[in-house]
Amino acid sequence: MSSTESHPTPGRGDAVLGAPTAVTGPSTIDLQRVRAFADVALDVVGDYYGLDAAVAVNPLLPRLAAGFGVAATEAAAALGAAGAPTEAHFRALLSSGRIRRADLAAVLRRRSATDAAGDEAAGDEGVGDDDVLVARFLEAAPSIRNRPAVDRRTARVDDRLSRFTRSWFADEEAAWSVRTGAGFYADWRALALVDLTLRPRARRALRELPERPDALIARHLAGRRLDDAAALDLLGRHLARTPGWTAALRRRTATRRDVDAVEFLAVRLALTSVLDAPDPAAAPAPELSAERLLVWQEAAEAGTHDAILRSVRIPSAPGRDDEGGVDAVPATLDAVPEAAHVVCCIDVRSEGLRRHLEAVGPYGTSGFAGFFGVAARVRPLGAPTGVDACPVLIAPRHAIDERPRPGAAPRTRTALERLRATASWSSALRAPEKGVHSALGWAELSGWMLGPLSALRSVAPGALGDARRPDELPSSPPTLFDLDSAMSLDEQVMTADTVLTTMGMTTRFAPVVLLLGHGATTTNAPFRTALDCGACGGHRGGSNARIAAALLNAPAVRAGLAARGIRIPDETVFLGGEHDTVTDRVTVHDAHALPERQRLRVRALEADLAIAGKRLRRERLAELPGGRRVGAEAEVDRRAADWAQVFPEWGLARNAAIVIGPRALTRGVDLERRAFLHSYEQSTDPDGTALTTILTAPLVVAHWINAQYYFSSVDPEVFGAGSKTVHNLVGGLGVLAGPDGDLRIGLPQQSVMTREGLHHEPVRLMAIVDAPLERIDRVIERHDIVRDLVHGEWVRLVAPAADGRGWVERGADGWRPRILTPDTDDVATATPTAKEAA
Repeated sequence: MSSTESHPTPGRGDAVLGAPTAVTGPSTIDLQRVRAFADVALDVVGDYYGLDAAVAVNPLLPRLAAGFGVAATEAAAALGAAGAPTEAHFRALLSSGRIRRADLAAVLRRRSATDAAGDEAAGDEGVGDDDVLVARFLEAAPSIRNRPAVDRRTARVDDRLSRFTRSWFADEEAAWSVRTGAGFYADWRALALVDLTLRPRARRALRELPERPDALIARHLAGRRLDDAAALDLLGRHLARTPGWTAALRRRTATRRDVDAVEFLAVRLALTSVLDAPDPAAAPAPELSAERLLVWQEAAEAGTHDAILRSVRIPSAPGRDDEGGVDAVPATLDAVPEAAHVVCCIDVRSEGLRRHLEAVGPYGTSGFAGFFGVAARVRPLGAPTGVDACPVLIAPRHAIDERPRPGAAPRTRTALERLRATASWSSALRAPEKGVHSALGWAELSGWMLGPLSALRSVAPGALGDARRPDELPSSPPTLFDLDSAMSLDEQVMTADTVLTTMGMTTRFAPVVLLLGHGATTTNAPFRTALDCGACGGHRGGSNARIAAALLNAPAVRAGLAARGIRIPDETVFLGGEHDTVTDRVTVHDAHALPERQRLRVRALEADLAIAGKRLRRERLAELPGGRRVGAEAEVDRRAADWAQVFPEWGLARNAAIVIGPRALTRGVDLERRAFLHSYEQSTDPDGTALTTILTAPLVVAHWINAQYYFSSVDPEVFGAGSKTVHNLVGGLGVLAGPDGDLRIGLPQQSVMTREGLHHEPVRLMAIVDAPLERIDRVIERHDIVRDLVHGEWVRLVAPAADGRGWVERGADGWRPRILTPDTDDVATATPTAKEAA
């Protein structure tokens, strides 16, 4: 943490902590200030949500208000990370043409014709000359500073703290428990006092340290005679040494609450003391200044964002205008009757399925957050506990259980018995692994039995059956979700109203409406939940889709909606389904209970979804390492069942934009699975309620995803998770790269790059919002998080100009024209090569 960063400083301004005496120790006020300092110091990094329900998050989220430029330079450097590509990387993009000189000049001109180093650019005679602007910008190259080497004693502190934290945080996975119930610091102290790997002198020094963690911190700070700002900076530097464990600590303090920042810091400072280690040095100045980064980044993004804007139709435009954009949707398109309507998650992977399905037949599609407005703790059939199947931004408001349908009890019982038997067998096989003395003997014994099976799974993935998660039922007995026990009728009607209004679906219902969640089927993939639905809290979305469908089919709910002006025809039926994003197969649930006429419609939809999925598989496999366009069916199944596959799918890699508006803006356009698509009809939202919901929730989630991919790409070691090939699991908490070290908090390299270089292009999210400018402004003014995203340049917010000609972009200083560079050369959007990415 840089000492120049601003923080809310608790306590008495620039007061210095009083030096504790041997008799009295630190004062009560000093202890209170220490606790406040520790909590504030945690803001060096964002939360980490673990692997059991992986949720994408901006790792620098606490610095959101500081803006993208400051966070990606100063805040990232404080963690020992690169928060942005290097100057050399950007210059290579410029030399190759992927950054267009016209774009770089346009950015410089817009930023008052000054270079990013703060020097005045050319005089008046050169302001309008692209070559002069670019040349002077390049001449003001930053000086490259070598990062100082870390003191070996500080590295030993990092190592010992990480080892204990791993054992304490994942205690249920340990053969011997290190937890006594006394607390993180007390447990470490008790263990360290008998730790023979510590020298006797260090153990004697430990006995002289305070037993209270806050008193130990107060003593450490008082010995350095620091004022508040310096004390806070010092604690932040200590926490920044292990950003992974600090991020996990942040989350744990808000959930389990069995440890806090004071105890964690106390262990670190105690180790620093007894190992005679220095306090961590202040972070060196970043290579790029915030302003220079913003110039380079905006220029690098221009080609990608321009290409997307040229593809999106400008509402109300009579045709292609001077600023680009494809022709307007024919007026007859919306009048075509839909055989069925499919509501997909806004996830970028849904864009391809929607595009291919619409090309197959008379289908309409919409986009909505994949939890489908049901903020619930869902307990699947046979599960001992429920899961929070909703965005982490909101707390679940209901608890909904999955139960057998009437008459399905025998089939359900059989499926559950098979699941429990499989779980018991697996547990029995793994039990000896936890016994310290039996592990090697068990490996010798079980190898004769399990070795051939392992070899078969390696040589012929899928030969032992279809890929399936350990907690999934081996069959699918008929079930339902008990809504009436979880929600009152008024709550059901209100939820249904909110869902339909937010997506703009209040009239002209198709005879079949399929709500399509998504999930990923993989084998032996620690990061499998990162491929699931972020809007469902890192879980599969099929259950949420079925719950929402049941809600919208309920006669009492429909009667309540009719009283609110939303009349769903009697013949319209809602169904829930799930899109498997590894195989691109779609499962439709609960169609067996429909009348024959509706079943025929569903079967036709399923057949066309299969065709769309087949086309999408071929499209995706062409981009996957080792993928083949021929034999797509076998290839995707093999990847799902292969326990050595590090590229089961690309997830949300290459995400670059979110389009908030009607499908007419993008229908028939190939957005290359790079855009989140959220439906919105401004005509049905006169007071802006739906727009507020979208900009304060789905937009924020899309930004988190975009930021996680961005930072995992620019620094795979600190912000990412390194290579999957050297991962070691720490329970469901996370992974280590090798046997020890810091917890890895981002995406593995295989999620963003190949051996040839980056697959994900590190660009910020562009939000294209089809809404009146004054309506967007009201949301920005009233909601801090949206204001921080837009004013801080984390998100590039673009909207149609009021006159329907071209685009305008929202900045901290208001709206300005968004000019597209006249260039048809697609090289600007290409993926960087390995050399350029280095």
